[in-house]
Amino acid sequence: MTSSQSAPDSSRGSLYFVITETRTHLGGITDRLKGAVGLYYVAKQNGLDFRFIHQAGFDIRDYLEPNQVNWSAELSDIPRLPWQKKKIVYSPPHYGELLNLKPGKLYVCRENSGNNILEKTKVPDWQRLWREMFRELFRPSEPVLNALRQYEMPERYAVVNVRFINSLGVSEISRYNAPLPEETQKRLIDAVLEKTDACRKECDVPVVVYSDSVRFLKAAAAHGCRIPPLDGIGHIMNRNISQRVYLDTFVHLFHMSRAEKIYSIRQVEGLPENCLYRSQYPRYAAIIGDIPFIIV
Repeated sequence: MTSSQSAPDSSRGSLYFVITETRTHLGGITDRLKGAVGLYYVAKQNGLDFRFIHQAGFDIRDYLEPNQVNWSAELSDIPRLPWQKKKIVYSPPHYGELLNLKPGKLYVCRENSGNNILEKTKVPDWQRLWREMFRELFRPSEPVLNALRQYEMPERYAVVNVRFINSLGVSEISRYNAPLPEETQKRLIDAVLEKTDACRKECDVPVVVYSDSVRFLKAAAAHGCRIPPLDGIGHIMNRNISQRVYLDTFVHLFHMSRAEKIYSIRQVEGLPENCLYRSQYPRYAAIIGDIPFIIV
Protein backbone atom coordinates (compact mmCIF):
# COMPACT_ATOMS: atom_id res chain seq x y z
CA MET A 1 0.00 0.00 0.00
CA THR A 2 1.41 3.39 -0.96
CA SER A 3 1.30 6.43 1.29
CA SER A 4 -1.47 7.93 -0.88
CA GLN A 5 -3.82 5.01 -0.30
CA SER A 6 -6.42 5.04 2.45
CA ALA A 7 -5.66 2.53 5.19
CA PRO A 8 -8.24 -0.08 6.25
CA ASP A 9 -10.26 0.71 9.35
CA SER A 10 -11.94 -2.41 10.74
CA SER A 11 -14.29 -0.34 12.88
CA ARG A 12 -15.89 1.18 9.75
CA GLY A 13 -17.05 -2.10 8.31
CA SER A 14 -16.55 -3.20 4.71
CA LEU A 15 -18.38 -3.85 1.48
CA TYR A 16 -16.80 -6.63 -0.60
CA PHE A 17 -17.57 -6.91 -4.30
CA VAL A 18 -16.67 -10.44 -5.40
CA ILE A 19 -16.50 -11.69 -9.00
CA THR A 20 -15.66 -15.36 -9.47
CA GLU A 21 -16.53 -17.96 -12.09
CA THR A 22 -19.53 -18.99 -9.96
CA ARG A 23 -21.36 -15.72 -10.59
CA THR A 24 -24.53 -16.04 -12.66
CA HIS A 25 -23.78 -12.75 -14.44
CA LEU A 26 -20.19 -12.05 -15.42
CA GLY A 27 -20.56 -9.60 -18.28
CA GLY A 28 -17.68 -7.94 -20.10
CA ILE A 29 -15.03 -5.72 -18.59
CA THR A 30 -17.30 -2.67 -18.79
CA ASP A 31 -20.03 -4.35 -16.75
CA ARG A 32 -17.49 -5.47 -14.17
CA LEU A 33 -15.97 -2.01 -13.82
CA LYS A 34 -19.41 -0.39 -13.63
CA GLY A 35 -20.24 -2.78 -10.81
CA ALA A 36 -17.01 -2.04 -8.95
CA VAL A 37 -17.26 1.75 -9.22
CA GLY A 38 -20.96 1.71 -8.36
CA LEU A 39 -20.47 -0.40 -5.24
CA TYR A 40 -17.52 1.78 -4.24
CA TYR A 41 -19.99 4.67 -4.36
CA VAL A 42 -22.43 2.71 -2.18
CA ALA A 43 -19.64 1.97 0.30
CA LYS A 44 -18.59 5.63 0.47
CA GLN A 45 -22.16 6.81 0.99
CA ASN A 46 -22.60 4.34 3.85
CA GLY A 47 -19.24 4.96 5.57
CA LEU A 48 -17.82 1.54 4.66
CA ASP A 49 -14.44 0.49 3.29
CA PHE A 50 -14.58 -0.99 -0.19
CA ARG A 51 -12.89 -4.24 -1.23
CA PHE A 52 -12.81 -5.75 -4.71
CA ILE A 53 -11.99 -9.39 -5.49
CA HIS A 54 -11.94 -10.48 -9.13
CA GLN A 55 -10.99 -14.09 -9.92
CA ALA A 56 -13.08 -14.81 -13.02
CA GLY A 57 -10.59 -15.86 -15.67
CA PHE A 58 -7.95 -13.52 -14.30
CA ASP A 59 -6.99 -11.55 -11.22
CA ILE A 60 -7.94 -7.91 -11.80
CA ARG A 61 -4.77 -6.84 -9.96
CA ASP A 62 -2.69 -8.13 -12.87
CA TYR A 63 -4.08 -5.27 -14.94
CA LEU A 64 -5.41 -2.63 -12.54
CA GLU A 65 -3.68 -1.69 -9.29
CA PRO A 66 -5.10 0.18 -6.29
CA ASN A 67 -4.51 3.90 -6.69
CA GLN A 68 -5.75 6.13 -3.85
CA VAL A 69 -7.90 3.43 -2.24
CA ASN A 70 -6.55 0.06 -1.10
CA TRP A 71 -9.37 -2.16 -2.37
CA SER A 72 -7.15 -5.25 -2.79
CA ALA A 73 -8.39 -8.30 -0.89
CA GLU A 74 -8.44 -12.10 -0.84
CA LEU A 75 -11.36 -14.49 -0.47
CA SER A 76 -9.74 -15.67 2.77
CA ASP A 77 -10.29 -12.16 4.19
CA ILE A 78 -14.06 -12.76 4.24
CA PRO A 79 -15.27 -14.52 7.41
CA ARG A 80 -16.63 -18.00 6.82
CA LEU A 81 -19.31 -17.89 9.49
CA PRO A 82 -22.58 -16.65 7.94
CA TRP A 83 -23.61 -14.51 10.94
CA GLN A 84 -20.40 -12.46 10.63
CA LYS A 85 -21.40 -11.07 7.25
CA LYS A 86 -24.45 -10.21 5.19
CA LYS A 87 -24.90 -11.10 1.54
CA ILE A 88 -26.49 -8.42 -0.61
CA VAL A 89 -27.72 -8.28 -4.20
CA TYR A 90 -27.62 -4.93 -5.96
CA SER A 91 -29.60 -5.19 -9.16
CA PRO A 92 -33.16 -4.32 -10.26
CA PRO A 93 -35.47 -3.50 -8.56
CA HIS A 94 -32.95 -1.93 -6.16
CA TYR A 95 -31.50 0.50 -8.68
CA GLY A 96 -34.12 3.14 -7.99
CA GLU A 97 -32.70 3.79 -4.54
CA LEU A 98 -29.35 3.75 -2.76
CA LEU A 99 -28.82 0.80 -0.45
CA ASN A 100 -28.93 1.75 3.21
CA LEU A 101 -26.15 -0.21 4.94
CA LYS A 102 -24.95 -0.07 8.54
CA PRO A 103 -21.45 1.15 9.44
CA GLY A 104 -19.33 -1.40 11.27
CA LYS A 105 -20.90 -4.36 9.45
CA LEU A 106 -19.40 -6.57 6.74
CA TYR A 107 -21.33 -6.95 3.48
CA VAL A 108 -20.59 -9.19 0.51
CA CYS A 109 -22.05 -8.59 -2.94
CA ARG A 110 -21.63 -11.36 -5.50
CA GLU A 111 -24.59 -10.44 -7.70
CA ASN A 112 -24.63 -7.21 -9.68
CA SER A 113 -26.16 -7.05 -13.16
CA GLY A 114 -23.56 -4.60 -14.47
CA ASN A 115 -25.82 -1.58 -14.71
CA ASN A 116 -24.43 1.76 -13.62
CA ILE A 117 -25.73 2.51 -10.13
CA LEU A 118 -24.96 6.24 -10.42
CA GLU A 119 -26.81 6.57 -13.71
CA LYS A 120 -29.77 4.45 -12.58
CA THR A 121 -30.23 6.40 -9.35
CA LYS A 122 -29.93 9.70 -11.26
CA VAL A 123 -26.92 11.04 -9.38
CA PRO A 124 -26.28 14.60 -10.65
CA ASP A 125 -23.24 14.94 -12.93
CA TRP A 126 -22.72 11.20 -12.63
CA GLN A 127 -20.18 10.89 -15.45
CA ARG A 128 -17.75 13.25 -13.74
CA LEU A 129 -18.26 11.49 -10.41
CA TRP A 130 -17.86 8.03 -11.99
CA ARG A 131 -14.60 9.13 -13.64
CA GLU A 132 -13.25 10.55 -10.37
CA MET A 133 -14.08 7.37 -8.47
CA PHE A 134 -12.60 5.17 -11.20
CA ARG A 135 -9.36 7.13 -10.89
CA GLU A 136 -9.48 6.92 -7.09
CA LEU A 137 -9.71 3.15 -7.35
CA PHE A 138 -7.57 2.18 -10.31
CA ARG A 139 -4.34 2.82 -12.13
CA PRO A 140 -2.83 0.66 -14.90
CA SER A 141 -0.53 -2.11 -13.68
CA GLU A 142 3.07 -2.21 -14.83
CA PRO A 143 2.35 -4.88 -17.51
CA VAL A 144 -0.40 -2.64 -18.94
CA LEU A 145 1.88 0.41 -18.84
CA ASN A 146 4.64 -1.57 -20.59
CA ALA A 147 2.21 -2.64 -23.31
CA LEU A 148 0.98 0.93 -23.70
CA ARG A 149 4.57 2.08 -24.20
CA GLN A 150 5.28 -0.63 -26.78
CA TYR A 151 2.32 0.17 -29.02
CA GLU A 152 3.21 2.62 -31.78
CA MET A 153 0.48 5.25 -31.56
CA PRO A 154 0.25 8.73 -33.08
CA GLU A 155 0.84 11.60 -30.68
CA ARG A 156 -2.72 12.77 -31.38
CA TYR A 157 -5.47 10.51 -32.68
CA ALA A 158 -9.18 9.75 -32.73
CA VAL A 159 -10.85 6.35 -32.42
CA VAL A 160 -13.56 4.52 -34.35
CA ASN A 161 -15.03 1.57 -32.46
CA VAL A 162 -17.44 -0.99 -33.89
CA ARG A 163 -18.56 -4.28 -32.40
CA PHE A 164 -20.16 -7.09 -34.39
CA ILE A 165 -20.34 -9.94 -31.83
CA ASN A 166 -21.39 -12.86 -34.08
CA SER A 167 -22.71 -11.15 -37.21
CA LEU A 168 -19.43 -11.77 -39.11
CA GLY A 169 -18.97 -15.29 -37.73
CA VAL A 170 -19.25 -16.84 -34.27
CA SER A 171 -16.82 -15.11 -31.93
CA GLU A 172 -18.51 -15.43 -28.55
CA ILE A 173 -21.42 -17.12 -26.81
CA SER A 174 -24.26 -14.64 -27.09
CA ARG A 175 -27.98 -14.54 -27.72
CA TYR A 176 -27.66 -11.15 -29.36
CA ASN A 177 -27.19 -12.21 -32.98
CA ALA A 178 -26.06 -15.01 -35.27
CA PRO A 179 -23.79 -14.97 -38.32
CA LEU A 180 -25.41 -13.20 -41.26
CA PRO A 181 -25.44 -14.75 -44.75
CA GLU A 182 -22.09 -14.28 -46.48
CA GLU A 183 -23.39 -11.72 -48.97
CA THR A 184 -24.92 -9.69 -46.14
CA GLN A 185 -21.64 -9.88 -44.20
CA LYS A 186 -19.81 -8.36 -47.17
CA ARG A 187 -22.37 -5.57 -47.42
CA LEU A 188 -22.04 -4.94 -43.69
CA ILE A 189 -18.24 -4.66 -43.85
CA ASP A 190 -18.46 -2.26 -46.81
CA ALA A 191 -21.11 -0.14 -45.07
CA VAL A 192 -19.07 0.12 -41.85
CA LEU A 193 -15.93 1.02 -43.83
CA GLU A 194 -17.93 3.77 -45.54
CA LYS A 195 -18.95 5.17 -42.15
CA THR A 196 -15.37 4.85 -40.96
CA ASP A 197 -14.22 6.89 -43.97
CA ALA A 198 -16.73 9.60 -43.04
CA CYS A 199 -15.25 9.77 -39.54
CA ARG A 200 -11.72 9.92 -40.93
CA LYS A 201 -12.64 12.80 -43.27
CA GLU A 202 -14.11 14.71 -40.33
CA CYS A 203 -10.88 14.44 -38.27
CA ASP A 204 -7.70 16.47 -38.54
CA VAL A 205 -5.80 13.72 -36.67
CA PRO A 206 -5.14 10.05 -37.54
CA VAL A 207 -7.93 7.58 -36.74
CA VAL A 208 -7.34 4.20 -35.08
CA VAL A 209 -10.04 1.55 -35.65
CA TYR A 210 -10.94 -0.89 -32.85
CA SER A 211 -13.29 -3.84 -33.21
CA ASP A 212 -14.03 -7.30 -31.84
CA SER A 213 -13.86 -8.82 -35.35
CA VAL A 214 -10.50 -9.90 -36.76
CA ARG A 215 -12.11 -10.26 -40.17
CA PHE A 216 -13.31 -6.66 -40.15
CA LEU A 217 -10.00 -5.32 -38.85
CA LYS A 218 -8.14 -7.09 -41.67
CA ALA A 219 -10.54 -5.48 -44.14
CA ALA A 220 -10.04 -2.10 -42.46
CA ALA A 221 -6.25 -2.45 -42.66
CA ALA A 222 -6.49 -3.34 -46.37
CA HIS A 223 -8.66 -0.23 -46.72
CA GLY A 224 -5.86 1.91 -45.32
CA CYS A 225 -7.03 2.18 -41.70
CA ARG A 226 -4.76 1.97 -38.69
CA ILE A 227 -5.65 -1.00 -36.42
CA PRO A 228 -4.27 -2.59 -33.22
CA PRO A 229 -2.38 -5.92 -33.30
CA LEU A 230 -4.78 -8.74 -34.14
CA ASP A 231 -3.47 -11.28 -31.60
CA GLY A 232 -5.08 -9.28 -28.77
CA ILE A 233 -8.59 -9.26 -30.24
CA GLY A 234 -11.21 -11.18 -28.25
CA HIS A 235 -13.74 -10.94 -25.44
CA ILE A 236 -13.06 -11.77 -21.83
CA MET A 237 -16.38 -13.62 -21.44
CA ASN A 238 -15.07 -16.38 -23.69
CA ARG A 239 -13.41 -19.48 -22.32
CA ASN A 240 -9.89 -20.53 -23.25
CA ILE A 241 -8.73 -17.17 -24.56
CA SER A 242 -5.12 -16.09 -24.31
CA GLN A 243 -3.61 -13.88 -21.64
CA ARG A 244 -2.86 -11.44 -24.46
CA VAL A 245 -6.60 -10.86 -24.92
CA TYR A 246 -7.00 -10.09 -21.22
CA LEU A 247 -4.07 -7.67 -21.37
CA ASP A 248 -5.22 -5.91 -24.53
CA THR A 249 -8.74 -5.52 -23.15
CA PHE A 250 -7.24 -3.04 -20.68
CA VAL A 251 -4.62 -1.65 -23.07
CA HIS A 252 -7.30 -0.79 -25.63
CA LEU A 253 -9.48 0.78 -22.92
CA PHE A 254 -6.70 3.16 -21.91
CA HIS A 255 -5.63 3.79 -25.51
CA MET A 256 -9.17 4.83 -26.40
CA SER A 257 -9.44 6.98 -23.28
CA ARG A 258 -6.38 8.95 -24.44
CA ALA A 259 -7.84 9.76 -27.85
CA GLU A 260 -9.20 13.19 -28.74
CA LYS A 261 -12.65 11.70 -29.39
CA ILE A 262 -14.33 8.34 -29.93
CA TYR A 263 -16.78 7.44 -32.67
CA SER A 264 -19.03 4.44 -32.00
CA ILE A 265 -20.66 2.94 -35.09
CA ARG A 266 -24.00 1.52 -33.97
CA GLN A 267 -26.20 1.21 -37.06
CA VAL A 268 -25.91 1.06 -40.84
CA GLU A 269 -28.77 1.74 -43.20
CA GLY A 270 -30.40 -1.08 -45.15
CA LEU A 271 -29.06 -3.88 -42.93
CA PRO A 272 -30.54 -5.81 -39.97
CA GLU A 273 -30.98 -3.63 -36.88
CA ASN A 274 -29.00 -5.97 -34.61
CA CYS A 275 -26.05 -6.57 -36.95
CA LEU A 276 -23.99 -4.20 -34.78
CA TYR A 277 -23.81 -4.16 -30.99
CA ARG A 278 -24.31 -0.99 -28.95
CA SER A 279 -21.18 -1.53 -26.91
CA GLN A 280 -20.63 0.42 -23.70
CA TYR A 281 -16.88 -0.27 -23.82
CA PRO A 282 -15.99 2.80 -25.95
CA ARG A 283 -18.50 4.95 -24.06
CA TYR A 284 -16.78 4.28 -20.75
CA ALA A 285 -13.35 4.76 -22.31
CA ALA A 286 -14.61 8.24 -23.25
CA ILE A 287 -15.91 8.82 -19.72
CA ILE A 288 -12.57 7.77 -18.22
CA GLY A 289 -10.69 10.10 -20.56
CA ASP A 290 -13.25 12.94 -20.36
CA ILE A 291 -13.42 13.13 -24.16
CA PRO A 292 -16.31 13.43 -26.66
CA PHE A 293 -18.25 10.26 -27.44
CA ILE A 294 -20.01 10.37 -30.81
CA ILE A 295 -22.55 7.77 -31.95
CA VAL A 296 -22.67 7.34 -35.73
